[in-house]
Parts: sequence; C-alpha cells; structure tokens
Amino acid sequence: MTEEVIDLRKADRFHAAVPIGGSFNAADVTVINLSVTGAQIMHVAPIRIGTRARLAFRHGEITVSVLVQVVWSHLWQTAAGHAYRSGVRLDSADVQYAAAVNALIRSGAIQRDNESLERKRQREMEREMRRRSGVKLMPLPPSS
Repeated sequence: MTEEVIDLRKADRFHAAVPIGGSFNAADVTVINLSVTGAQIMHVAPIRIGTRARLAFRHGEITVSVLVQVVWSHLWQTAAGHAYRSGVRLDSADVQYAAAVNALIRSGAIQRDNESLERKRQREMEREMRRRSGVKLMPLPPSS
C-alpha cells in the first residue's frame, strides 16, 4: 500500500546533527530541525498552537533570535518519557535567520533531511491503520 504524501514545504528541511539547545519565550527547547521558513522544536511543557514568541538558540559563533508562531504541536514518546514536539514558522522572511541557517549548513551542524517525507508517509499509513483498527498508540520519534 503506497500512499501519496503532499509536500507543503516551501524550503528544504535540515536536521540537527547534534541537539541544539535554545529557548522559546521562557521555555527551554531543543531544536530538532530547521528550514529558512521555520523550525521544529522539542520541549517539556505544552505550548498553545498560535502562540507567537521569540525562538533563540546559539551554536558556536552562530546566534539566532527570531519571532515565530507555533503552527502545530504533538505529545511525543521519547527515550526519557514524553515531551512535546512543535513546528514553528517565521512571521516573515528574515535575512539574518536565513544567513544563520546557511552558516549552520556550512559548519555541518545541520544536514539536509532527505527522508522526512518518507517518515511522514509512514506515520500517515500507521495512523490510518490504527484508525481502522481502533487502536490508539503514542507516536515514536523518527529515527535519525
């Protein structure tokens, strides 16, 4: 059973080679992946969809501080228990943020994620199978 996955992304996605710590407003977060239009973050406490706040992180000499909005958020199974994984989108194009993403690519801190659409397709197939069977399971984090 092969399902077609629609790619709504406006830019390539890059996953963090090592977790990048940062903050979203007052909450500690870990940056999971980035694109020039947004990021995916992991955090302990829930954050409401629609929340606008400053995402800030630093990796070596590269510092980022940009206004973003939460567009989705899910409870996620982790090795240590549970955390939330959320997608944030920049409110508007930011040249300094794009330059920071490019600097992170050049430094090797983030790497192109070529398998993200396949993981999305797998999750959608699993979700459909659970829906049909009536089973509700916690999602597992994607493998890196």
